[in-house]
Amino acid sequence: MLRVRRSCKPLFFLYAAWIVFLGAAVVVAEEIGMEDALTVFYQNNFDIIVSKYEVDRSYADYVTAKLRPNPNLTVGYTNLAMSRWNTHRWDNTQLMVRIDQLIETAGKRTLRTNSASETLEASKLAHRDVIRNLLIGFYTTYFNLYLDMANLDFAKGEIARFDKVLGVAEKRFRAGFMSLIDYTKLKLARIDLENSVTNLTAQLNNDLESFNFLLGSAAKYTPKKHEVQEDFQDFRVAELLERAYENRFDYLSAKKQLKAAEYSLALAKASRIPDVTVGGEWDSTGNPATNGIGVGFSVPLPLFNRYQGEILKRTAEFKQTEVLISRVKGRMETELNQALNIYKSGVTIFTSYKTRKKEVGDLLINTEKAFSLGGITVLELLDTQKTYREYITKYNQALTQAALNKELLKVYTGEIR
Repeated sequence: MLRVRRSCKPLFFLYAAWIVFLGAAVVVAEEIGMEDALTVFYQNNFDIIVSKYEVDRSYADYVTAKLRPNPNLTVGYTNLAMSRWNTHRWDNTQLMVRIDQLIETAGKRTLRTNSASETLEASKLAHRDVIRNLLIGFYTTYFNLYLDMANLDFAKGEIARFDKVLGVAEKRFRAGFMSLIDYTKLKLARIDLENSVTNLTAQLNNDLESFNFLLGSAAKYTPKKHEVQEDFQDFRVAELLERAYENRFDYLSAKKQLKAAEYSLALAKASRIPDVTVGGEWDSTGNPATNGIGVGFSVPLPLFNRYQGEILKRTAEFKQTEVLISRVKGRMETELNQALNIYKSGVTIFTSYKTRKKEVGDLLINTEKAFSLGGITVLELLDTQKTYREYITKYNQALTQAALNKELLKVYTGEIR
């Protein structure tokens, strides 16, 4: 146990209380694994819920497109004489009840339904693409939290390691083998370690807030501590693109939109063929009443309006969607090339840190041993410790970033859970 002079005990206990406080300052939350976090995310994320209502709206349009036109009922009563107490039919009094039904021709209802059906499928795929894009933020936040926790644990461990060195320094100082200046420098250096824990704790709490907002749940969660797997294989852009063409929801949605536009264009062309309205009528005429029935039909004559404007509009919409598909394909290729470049560079950076990690760790151990034997100065010790801390921090960051980049490759190919 570290022995301190009586005059230093209040400061020592202050340090101890401060560390305990920092450990308790992290937001208390239920631990959750990535798979369970994804389930909560899919169910409660606000943007996902908002996007889901777009699917409901498309479904409503689909239901509307399937409906047949309503029949039209007409009732008329003419030349009815009324007195205070009764009514009188005249010879030309007429009661008429008529019903008319619009009959769509040229398969318009089928074309309209097919277009709405393809639009509905495109909407469902677009909804899943919204989820895919939101997953970029989810994974980034999740891995940032892992990095926060790894750095915080490391920083707390460094304080414990430093306190052991400080104990050795106190013995050397009491024995007269260390100057007061060097001993004071060591004690002051501990402040930087404490401040690092403070900053990392605040960063962790802030990232936890972002994480729980993404989950959209009333409960508070924190990711379970786990080791990031150092499993980084090679990928080829051709293979990634092939998988993207099968899974990317924005590309699949654009193809559905093209099919819907094709049906809409066919519907516009079919509208040049007039619909027919057929009707039946029952009449009661004269006094006494004479009953009769009749039938009829009406057809608009396509002399002026032959849906020229609608056909041009739907043609432009179809061509626009074709360009949209080309744009989505180009964007997919660009995103995958960029993601693969970032992934490869991240793995290269991590590998360079990994190969030297043991060497840096051995350097620190040997330096601390040399310090305990009086073989090096305080400045040399502090410089080595600083180098070690910076190295491990960069190592943790490189490992986390490489793992994140690997996960994002799946997002860019559309292979989401």
